[in-house]
Amino acid sequence: MAVEARPLPGARDGMSVVSVKTATINQLSGMVRAGQVPAAKPPLVLGNEGAGIVESSRRFAPGTRVVVYGAGQLGITEDGLHQQSIVVEDKRLFALPDALDLDEGAAIAVNYITAYQALTRVADLRAGQTVLVSGATGCLGHALMQTARALGTRPVAIVSSTEKARRAAQAGAQVVIDLSRDPLRDTVLDITNGAGAELAADAVGGAMLGRLAQSVRPRGSVVAIGLAGGLEASVDLVDLVVHEKKLLGYDLHLETDEDVARAWARIAGFVSAGLLRPVIDSTFSLDTFEAGYQRLASRQAVGAIVLRL
Repeated sequence: MAVEARPLPGARDGMSVVSVKTATINQLSGMVRAGQVPAAKPPLVLGNEGAGIVESSRRFAPGTRVVVYGAGQLGITEDGLHQQSIVVEDKRLFALPDALDLDEGAAIAVNYITAYQALTRVADLRAGQTVLVSGATGCLGHALMQTARALGTRPVAIVSSTEKARRAAQAGAQVVIDLSRDPLRDTVLDITNGAGAELAADAVGGAMLGRLAQSVRPRGSVVAIGLAGGLEASVDLVDLVVHEKKLLGYDLHLETDEDVARAWARIAGFVSAGLLRPVIDSTFSLDTFEAGYQRLASRQAVGAIVLRL
């Protein structure tokens, strides 16, 4: 990867010019960079989510702070948000809530729309249910934890180390399972009086999916969202069949524009009510972006990794 100078873009019908201030270095951009997303062809500017200031638009007044939602295009099939200025479709922009700064704005659209839609549309989550969240201290994990709590459920943070357990509790998790010392299935049974959880949201992938499937109750569900832990998984088919458990997948890029707009309206409402706020792990500049990708690869980040432009 390299940094290069380009001419400033011009406005077009149905599109806005945005001065990008922040964007995330996330799992998707890491996968694109590693060649794991077939639709993404180099040369390509990465970055699927960010925040900035409107320079020119027919929808927003100049100077408006906005969130940029990349959908299945930006940073995948079109140049993304790791650049200082971008022309983007108006429908990909949402006003940034006053309660959030630009760093937080970079991390809210993709993560929280993913969390909200995976929990509600795909999993049909109901108030009062117990939800297991793997990778609970990552940017998506935090979004899942906060959104599940905002929806009136009991989220359980699943983390891989004592330090991450401490950080999860610091971020508001009331129940934390530390896999470095706690057996997952037995601990889940203990905290659910032997029943198991109604739902597990897997932000990790790989071997974690099978472990979560064993930890949900009969007729419970697992929603697979993340892939950082591996692209292959194994499940106990006897357990799956005999207990009528459901394995579900979620892909943000299949959402319609209408679904995204409705989800954002709920998310913005939760932000205004003080229920949602992205957690920022670290920030990097264009000059130090490689260090940001090293932080991503370490899988030690607690929250979002933000690139300041």
